[in-house]
Amino acid sequence: MKTLYYKFMAFVVTWLLRLLPRNAPMVYKGAGSSLVLAEQVSLLGFTKVLIVTDEFLGGSGILDGVKAKLTETGVEFAIFDGVLPDPAFDQVQNGEAVLRTEKCEAVIAVGGGSVLDAAKMIAMLHQNPGTLDDFDGIQKAKRPGLPLFAIPTTAGTGSEITLAAIITDPVAHRKVPVVDSKMIPGYVALDPEIMKGMPPGITAATGMDALTHAVESYLSRASTESTEVQARAAIRLIFKYLVRAFKDGNDMEARDGMAMASFYAGAAFGRTSVGYVHGIAHQLGRVCGTPHGNANAMVLPEVLAAYGDCVHVRLADLARLVGLGKAGDSASELSRLFIQAITDMRLDMELPLKPKDLKAQDIPDIIDEAITEAGGLYPVPRYMTEDEIRRIVYGLLPA
Repeated sequence: MKTLYYKFMAFVVTWLLRLLPRNAPMVYKGAGSSLVLAEQVSLLGFTKVLIVTDEFLGGSGILDGVKAKLTETGVEFAIFDGVLPDPAFDQVQNGEAVLRTEKCEAVIAVGGGSVLDAAKMIAMLHQNPGTLDDFDGIQKAKRPGLPLFAIPTTAGTGSEITLAAIITDPVAHRKVPVVDSKMIPGYVALDPEIMKGMPPGITAATGMDALTHAVESYLSRASTESTEVQARAAIRLIFKYLVRAFKDGNDMEARDGMAMASFYAGAAFGRTSVGYVHGIAHQLGRVCGTPHGNANAMVLPEVLAAYGDCVHVRLADLARLVGLGKAGDSASELSRLFIQAITDMRLDMELPLKPKDLKAQDIPDIIDEAITEAGGLYPVPRYMTEDEIRRIVYGLLPA
């Protein structure tokens, strides 16, 4: 009976994602595009904006160019730099309070996925006062949020193009997925100059996040011809540029390629959702505080291998796409080569393979929540058994 329920929910989610109205953002791309975006704020008639960021970026100098361009074009700004990793709703409320007090007319988000998610919710909350429960689910807000400009500083989450935000309930310590097409930013700058200051570890983790989005989208039973084109483009770019960007943060070609990969992957999974990799990774973040990109990297090859025969043909397609294998190789062999390539990539970038502080007593809860999340929300290639997920999670325990 539970499998029938999961299939029904996957059907509902698939069609909701396809039918939700959504507007494509105006995208500015290339070195200096963040300054072009900042200039548009004045041209669009806004006179005061709230810049949403985190404490590190707020003091790093990365915002200097954007702030100077706003000042040059006569736009005043206030800054909220109180966003933390896995942003909680109280941070959103604090940011909205600054926006309201300062009488800002629009929001500029400068940061990684946590900042972008928080900024989406700040802009939405201002126009739709309420509690986090009022937004929990799909298309709950009655009115569009304030105009939102997004400048991602990492190439990974794709939050600049997605209709979702993950916000933590600070009381229940529960991650709440807010899905609403009214949260998609109206203007996006994919600026490799902004991204070049990111440390290698963050470059690696966020890049693996983008790869997970693209691969899980490609394997999703909700995939379409258009999302497959986007997912394949993202995967090709990641295999070409991620390790390069990790090894040399000043490689602007690699940074630019990874910015586009993240955007394509975000566009793809925004219409198809994800799978068991995210179902498990979200629990590692909740229980162990593992950063999301790292958590995805810890289980991506293992989940792909556990799916078995049902994904061999699809993974074989991706293996050929990135130049693996030779003529005559079977789908199962090409699938194995693709999974091994991901394993090698995470080793090359020295990503952590186990979460800190994971304990055996945490595992039953992680398994239950991963099964519920993936089964109830994601159109996965097949439903995995409790034993299959247990083997993956137990493999993450310290030796």
